[in-house]
Amino acid sequence: MKNILVPTDFSECANCASAYAVKLASKSNAKINFLHLQDTPVDWVRLSKEKESQYPDTLHEIGLAKSLLRDLSKKADDARVKAEITMVYGMGKEVVLTYLQNHDYDFMVMGSHGAKGLSEKLIGSNAQHMIRNAEVPVLVIKNSIERDIKKIIFASDFTDVSNDSFAKVVAFADVLGAHIDMLFVKTPKQKIDAENVKSNMGKLAELVIVAGGSVDIHQAEAETVETGIQAFANDNDTDLVAICTHGKSGLKQLFSPSIAEAVANHSYLPLLSIRL
Repeated sequence: MKNILVPTDFSECANCASAYAVKLASKSNAKINFLHLQDTPVDWVRLSKEKESQYPDTLHEIGLAKSLLRDLSKKADDARVKAEITMVYGMGKEVVLTYLQNHDYDFMVMGSHGAKGLSEKLIGSNAQHMIRNAEVPVLVIKNSIERDIKKIIFASDFTDVSNDSFAKVVAFADVLGAHIDMLFVKTPKQKIDAENVKSNMGKLAELVIVAGGSVDIHQAEAETVETGIQAFANDNDTDLVAICTHGKSGLKQLFSPSIAEAVANHSYLPLLSIRL
């Protein structure tokens, strides 16, 4: 975690994500790029300076966005975090994803209103889009994080978790000094070998212990994986949920991005989504 991308539309949840990204960058000695997607009525990059004056509302929005980006950079600087600011022009979720793919970022932090914010530019459906398509870990934040993240649920069906993917969760926990609760949620429709799950959980737990971390193993029963995660989180004063997904392929029941998206939409907790 050395180069963090932080998309922002300057909404309340995006500002919460930006503030936490600064704290995270300070702990991990990482750099931040605050990225704003500015919708424009025409191809702004190719528009001549003379013709820009024909779009006074857009010019005003661009000026305001640049000012707000500078404010975010100033807050990062005050925290002694190296920060860049970038504005890209265009429309749609693919603009941000393309920017991520074309630059050297290893982590993303973004805000989300959840299921109620699907019309916003960089939240709601866009957070879901990043969970489904981003190759780097995506930390989705919905509310201001007032206390340190010290308890992390890592939820999985534990049938196909790679060491490399889980190592990213362990590294994230290490930066924060956080405990990991490994959670398997058994649902009525599942057909998974319980002994195999237990064995795989034990192997992953060893990776945490070898790295000097703190870990516990848990199994729970619920009607759905999402409700099982939420119930465990409520009962154990959890600060964050981490889930590995198979992205668009949906090869496993839990690793389908729909599970991560459901948690991002309906849980008050931040979500760390990592692609396998």
